[in-house]
Amino acid sequence: MSVAELMEWNKAHHRDDRLTMTLGMHCAPLLMKDKISNIITIDIRDFSDMKRLLKNTGISYRLLKSRGEKMILFLYRKTDLLNYLMRSDVYRFLLEEGYDGVMLPEHLINQLAKRIFFYGNGDIAFPHEIGVFLGYPLGDVRGFIENMGKNSLYSGYWKVYENVDATKALFERFEYDRTYVIHKIVSGYTLTELMDELEQEKSQARVS
Repeated sequence: MSVAELMEWNKAHHRDDRLTMTLGMHCAPLLMKDKISNIITIDIRDFSDMKRLLKNTGISYRLLKSRGEKMILFLYRKTDLLNYLMRSDVYRFLLEEGYDGVMLPEHLINQLAKRIFFYGNGDIAFPHEIGVFLGYPLGDVRGFIENMGKNSLYSGYWKVYENVDATKALFERFEYDRTYVIHKIVSGYTLTELMDELEQEKSQARVS
């Protein structure tokens, strides 16, 4: 869906539909359980409705930053995020980056949010360790930091420094997720209906 098409679609639909489309455009891999987290920017006036839409979806949220009429939300699946951050290599990396080692998702995200706040005030450099919170492979996060964002082997949803073929395949999966979710939303699915159908499909896949 192009930007022009999205604008026309938004004009013809109510706020819940528009917010669902925003989630589909920016967080489809998270909705499809192919990604553990996403960051999304919304209008402050939409926050209450977004919280209501996310209720009972299995997706948690945390405000990372607000400025003017906009707010940045960190959306995540709590268990999946914790499992990734508890991986021994990721855990050691966070300790190296100055995190205190208390392995609770909300506690770690709070530390990240504080760093983003201090970055916004110009007090510290940008916390590039945010990549592991977004589920990026640790090698790519380290590669980005060590190369200061340069010399990547490929660039898609993030900059890739190793395992290019596997990561390209993952990016293709993300694109499929986005196309699939947007098609469902355009077809009239609410977020609840979409999540229910995805759960049914995954249950059937496990049985077969």
